[in-house]
Amino acid sequence: MRSLWFFAICLPMVMCHINSMMDNPLPRRDVALADVRESYPAPRYVTQPQDHFDAANTKTWQQAYFVNDTFFSRGSDAPVFLCVGGEGPPLDGSAVVDSVHCNVAVEWLSETKALMIAVEHRYYGCHNMSACPYSEKEQTLKYLSSRQAVEDLANAHAHVVKEYGLTAKNKWISWGGSYPGMLASFFRIRHPELVHASIASSAPVIAQVDMPEYNNIVAAAYGLPSVGGSPACTEAIRQGHADIGALLNSSKGRTELHSIFGVDAESLKTREGQTNFAGNGVAYFPAQGNDPTCQYPGCNINEICKVMTDTKGGSEMQRLAHLRQAQVEGGLLSTEVSGSRAGGISSSDYWEYQTCTEFGFYQTCEIGSKCFYTQGLLLLDSFTSGCAKYNISQDMIGANIQQTNALYGADHPNATRILYPNGDVDPWHGLSKLDSSPGLPVLMVSGASHHAWTHPSAPTDQQSVVDARAAIRTQAAAWLAEKFY
Repeated sequence: MRSLWFFAICLPMVMCHINSMMDNPLPRRDVALADVRESYPAPRYVTQPQDHFDAANTKTWQQAYFVNDTFFSRGSDAPVFLCVGGEGPPLDGSAVVDSVHCNVAVEWLSETKALMIAVEHRYYGCHNMSACPYSEKEQTLKYLSSRQAVEDLANAHAHVVKEYGLTAKNKWISWGGSYPGMLASFFRIRHPELVHASIASSAPVIAQVDMPEYNNIVAAAYGLPSVGGSPACTEAIRQGHADIGALLNSSKGRTELHSIFGVDAESLKTREGQTNFAGNGVAYFPAQGNDPTCQYPGCNINEICKVMTDTKGGSEMQRLAHLRQAQVEGGLLSTEVSGSRAGGISSSDYWEYQTCTEFGFYQTCEIGSKCFYTQGLLLLDSFTSGCAKYNISQDMIGANIQQTNALYGADHPNATRILYPNGDVDPWHGLSKLDSSPGLPVLMVSGASHHAWTHPSAPTDQQSVVDARAAIRTQAAAWLAEKFY
């Protein structure tokens, strides 16, 4: 993954500490972004029901989808590659020609002669009100769910079949990374009659309220030599944050932290202020978005570990301060606390709502865990309290998550022909399917961050990522060769 993740310290009581699965788009280095967008396929639209599960509701909306049919011939038996949209910003035509989540498929088009389709996710495509499942007058989140999104895909499938005169010979493969990877697998699970196979990259398919695995794996990633980490690096980060935790408990200690980090000592008297400062790390610690190719101070695991294992930098806590300052100066880290936003539905509500109603994924840093930040600050109530605005209690969150796992099968789905690739640096792999079972193979990519292999190929890619792309294509080709659904 070559795009940098920018870190901001947020207010914990509004759930800002959830690390979204959303990826930043890759920068276009060779031509102006506006010029590139003009060359992308234009959106097409399919009419979708507002509610697939209420026949009495006749309201509809226009869902955007994109097509690359450069190599496809009507009447052929070539496959169809479906790139599933997710919780990111609205899709554009790059999804089918220069894709962040599906470029393994894009780069395979000329060989397979496949038809490439990308379908936007409801709500996350609300770039205009006609492309939104709710009206400006009656704003509601009740129609936002993976269950509705899967049925959107089924309806889009029927629309594309009719538009291109497709037959059963045109086998479909669904592709996606992160939440779209989850949806790619869910589509295969719920509609095996429509989707021949699925590539579910970096897909945390096990819904779970408390997700200590996330920060535990972040800490472990800093011990991996494959990305420049070491056990000494992990321990230095852990010890520095532990020392910070001890200083937070006294006025003298908070004054010392002000002296070392420049943080306002008065703000450290409250749990909110302490959490903003140290609960999610006092600096930027990429794992999900680790970029092995960057060379800026403190921009990746390798560069961070250079600072944290250099004993000339003083104590572990002083090294953290040096790292933080370097990242602030380099523009990687902002220490400004975000304010509250205005009322009404906005895109920031969408993923938060789905965590409350379907997935959880709350990345705590509890005492006794392997999290290497200051433990005991980022607790479950830091996240679940945000669900109250949707009238969802913590017990209800748990019940919702049980329903999600029952519906899709978590890591033991009633399905076949789903491949689950994951990166060992990516903290989301902790809730993915990690053990192969009949028809459900897995792939662990050494040194790789969050679906790094789904991005466009580049000369600087890790060899493990290059090999992963080849392995994914080999598996997909084997499934396409099977004559049955």
